[in-house]
Amino acid sequence: MTTLRITVDNQKNARLLSKILRNMNFVKKIEQEQTIGKNQYAALKQLFNNLEKGELFSSIQNPIDWQRELRNEW
Repeated sequence: MTTLRITVDNQKNARLLSKILRNMNFVKKIEQEQTIGKNQYAALKQLFNNLEKGELFSSIQNPIDWQRELRNEW
């Protein structure tokens, strides 16, 4: 048995390649490993998981005024 290790640039291409390989009868096993920090979604997910609950917007005193100010900037 021979093992190949392949790196692709994004999750979409990884799913596509995995789907193609699964249709080949000589492929015995497919393992997928995602590198944290390589794509934007994984980096944001890790960031939000590391934050304490309620910590993200703790500096906002009045949410209505805060949103109004954001809209006025446009």
